Amino acid sequence: MRRSLTFTLSIVLAAAGLPSCGGDQSGTALTNNPLSQLTAAANQLSKGLTDAANRKPVPPVSYKQLIDYLPKGMGDMKGDPPKGETTSAGQWQYSQAEADYRNPDGSRSANVGIFDYAHIPFLYVPFQMMLNMKVSTESTDGYERSAQIGGFPAYEKWSKSGESEAIVMVGDRFIVKTSTRGVGEGSARKIAEDLDLKGLGKAGN
Repeated sequence: MRRSLTFTLSIVLAAAGLPSCGGDQSGTALTNNPLSQLTAAANQLSKGLTDAANRKPVPPVSYKQLIDYLPKGMGDMKGDPPKGETTSAGQWQYSQAEADYRNPDGSRSANVGIFDYAHIPFLYVPFQMMLNMKVSTESTDGYERSAQIGGFPAYEKWSKSGESEAIVMVGDRFIVKTSTRGVGEGSARKIAEDLDLKGLGKAGN
């Protein structure tokens, strides 16, 4: 799967740069003091890692089951055949599934990925960092902010260049990532909201 390791690494880099949003920050507004938010996030992350260390990894949900939670299509954007895999690396196992969608002329596209990291502690670090930041940043280029989607902690981003992204942690276990290009502001969030997140959260029980 092309988004396994590279996806996680990109989130680590994004999380590390959350307070600055990249580039010229004139016009950028943070809702709270960035240093205070970093301190709070570090404290919450430390607690989260301690909790995770006390939680044993479990067998992941099969990628075949994760595929069932992917949309079949989105209006005139048809889905490519979904891809999935369950990986074993020593004592660790995790699963993932994803699908790409596009309209007939390719001017609009979307991607949905679902990851079951099965309580492997280090795989959750970048997401816990990002979701605990409680950031709200807006600039001439767009915005990125912490959110709640379907009752779960989330992060969403929108760029005026036409890209939208949302990340949701479901049931302290599953990571859902949606992204769009050319579909419009808030479109990635809307896709995530339309997924059966509560059902997904119960899939590992």
